Amino acid sequence: MFNRSEILHSAWAFYRAARPAFFAKGDTADKRMFLGHLFAKMLVRAWAEAKKVAATLAATATQFVEAQRRAQVATAAAMEPMARSARIVEIRSELQVLDHAPLGVRTGQRRHDLGAELSLLQTAAA
Repeated sequence: MFNRSEILHSAWAFYRAARPAFFAKGDTADKRMFLGHLFAKMLVRAWAEAKKVAATLAATATQFVEAQRRAQVATAAAMEPMARSARIVEIRSELQVLDHAPLGVRTGQRRHDLGAELSLLQTAAA
């Protein structure tokens, strides 16, 4: 539940479940009045649950990224020191080449990938 329509849908479901417990002036056997204060409470409840789910998913994603990073560092640490040093030199030279790339060439993603790999190799070397 991350977008407004899902939150509103959830709030209406909570409202329909809670509405039979309340009697309002003007209610008849076949018609019930809308209770704004009850819907407001259910909307707050739906929003709180959505925030809780989002926080749980964010924590899970963070754990996944950290586990992936540890696995990549372990793989880099398993490399022979000479091969690791050679790869670090290659990455640095490629980054220097990218510094002189023409303006029309988009180098942002490649720079990011090389920087991440360089960081992994340097972490494994330490």
